[in-house]
Amino acid sequence: MGIMQMKIGVTVVGFVLIFLTGYLLNKAGQPFNVIVLTLHKLISIATIAYLILNVMRISRVAPLGQAAWIACIAAGVFFLLTVATGGWLSAVKTMPAVVQTLHKVLSVLTVLSTIAMFLLFCRR
Repeated sequence: MGIMQMKIGVTVVGFVLIFLTGYLLNKAGQPFNVIVLTLHKLISIATIAYLILNVMRISRVAPLGQAAWIACIAAGVFFLLTVATGGWLSAVKTMPAVVQTLHKVLSVLTVLSTIAMFLLFCRR
C-alpha cells in the first residue's frame, strides 16, 4: 500500500467515525449523550488536523496546482461551516430544522470536496 492510499484510508476512517457518531447523536436526539458528542467533536478535529498536515506536507514536496488549492480551500471552508453548524446544534435546545439540514448538507459537501482534493493529488 502506498503512502497516498494510506492517507486516504486514514481520512476515510475519520469520516466514517464522524458520520457514525453523528448518526448516533441524531438517533438519540437531545439532550445529546456527552460521551458520543465529545467523541464526535474530537474525531472531527483530529480529521481536520490530519488533512491540514497532509496538505502542508504534500505542498512542500511539489507545488499544488490551482485546482488542488481550490479543492483544499473548499474542503476547509465546508469543514469549518460544518463545525460551526454542529456547535450551534449542540449548544441550543430548540433549533430551526434548517440548521440541522444545513449541517447534513455541509457534511456531504465536506466529504465530496475532500474526495476531489485527493483525486487532484493523485493525478499529479
